[in-house]
Amino acid sequence: MGKFKPYQVGQLHLLPPSLEDYIPEGHLARVVYEVVEGLDTREIEDKYSEMGQHTYHPKILLKLLFYGYATGVRSGRKIAERCESDTAYMYLGEMYKPDFRTINDFRKNNIKEIERYFGEVVRICYEIGMIKVGSINIDGTKMRANAAARRSKDKAGYEKWEKEVERQIKEIMKEAEETEAKEDEEYGDRRGDELPEGLRKKEKLIEKIREVKKMLKDEKERKNFTDIDSKFMKDGQGQIRPGYNCQVAVTEGQVIVGVDVVNDANDRNQLLPMVRKAEEITGEEIKEVAADSGYSSYDNYEALEKSGIVGYIPDQYFALKDRGEYKKEMNRYDLENFRYDKERDVYWCPEGKQLCFYKERDTEGVIRRKQWIYRGISCKACCMRNKCTTAVYRTVAREKREEYREQMRLRLSSKKGRRRYRKRMYTVEPVFGHFKKNLGYKDFLLRGVKKVRAEFTLMCIGYNLMKYWKQRVLMTT
Repeated sequence: MGKFKPYQVGQLHLLPPSLEDYIPEGHLARVVYEVVEGLDTREIEDKYSEMGQHTYHPKILLKLLFYGYATGVRSGRKIAERCESDTAYMYLGEMYKPDFRTINDFRKNNIKEIERYFGEVVRICYEIGMIKVGSINIDGTKMRANAAARRSKDKAGYEKWEKEVERQIKEIMKEAEETEAKEDEEYGDRRGDELPEGLRKKEKLIEKIREVKKMLKDEKERKNFTDIDSKFMKDGQGQIRPGYNCQVAVTEGQVIVGVDVVNDANDRNQLLPMVRKAEEITGEEIKEVAADSGYSSYDNYEALEKSGIVGYIPDQYFALKDRGEYKKEMNRYDLENFRYDKERDVYWCPEGKQLCFYKERDTEGVIRRKQWIYRGISCKACCMRNKCTTAVYRTVAREKREEYREQMRLRLSSKKGRRRYRKRMYTVEPVFGHFKKNLGYKDFLLRGVKKVRAEFTLMCIGYNLMKYWKQRVLMTT
């Protein structure tokens, strides 16, 4: 008896092995296969014609994309390569080898259907009890656009670039005129009146420059030439680059039930839309929502109150205090150290002096304000006035909806509120940690907000499929 198993180089099989034998029971690829087989792909199928060369069935390409995005492989080229060497991809692709252009085109041409399949995957998670409906956590993160920062310009920048391209076009035309005598040698069998290759490229470039320039609303607005929809945003490393604001709504079971991508860097305007998206996907009313201080605003507090939704959203000052980063003594004359006396309808300053009602002030703009203004009555004689204000009288503004913020602070200060808000950190924040740290999703491959939204939706579909797969494994062990 030998020490080793039979070593037979080039051994032929009587019957070819099946790919099923290479994919273990309970493998993620089997779950992806099963889920996609249950999807209705008729809308995509109807886009194809009976004429011409037969193409790959949409379910094959969906399986490859879903599995790729779940495991950190999202490049069309890499997926195409895996179809030739990775048994999981061979199994999902049924041994077909679609090229990267086919994969990329399919992804770009079926944006609406991909977003609909996100909802289908959520419902599958709901059916096996992974989703506790009614309570969600919302968060956002900035991800880099597929665009270089140096390609972002204001109107003056594009005008300067336009003039430079015009100069280059004139040089090309001049060179073409100088070589006119050598047409036969230069152009061969062609007519000889074709535009030089360099000129065609420059004319297309200047045409796009002019299109982008028309989109600029004022002299200061900047747009990126490569990805017009992207905006400058500060990412997690503190760098300001062209990017997008990615939003998710997550349940306690860490299933993503709401997805969006916007080019507004501020999270404040995304709270209510994300609540509505979660309700639309789950088909249930949201009763409770938690989000960080970036989502705090009087408008949001008021809207949640009127909708009957219990919120756990700290304002900026509360969040600083909660983290121990706000020191009263260092900010003695900050508004937060002025105490409101509801019975007397006055404010008391840190020096114990009153500020009485002075006037109303309502403003409309990026941030809507409805305020009552209170003014000090003893400021002239106060020895601390120079430290408190540069005006004759110190004034403070009280939002007419301040009671909503006060209610929110009371709720967050309670044991139940603190426990509920802390739960947000280990339900929604790990989603972005998984995308960026585990899968390396720090930027987008596609350009334009619609395509970027579809790509982020694929990331979230992949994430939910991973959660679903793990839950299935737990249920069968």
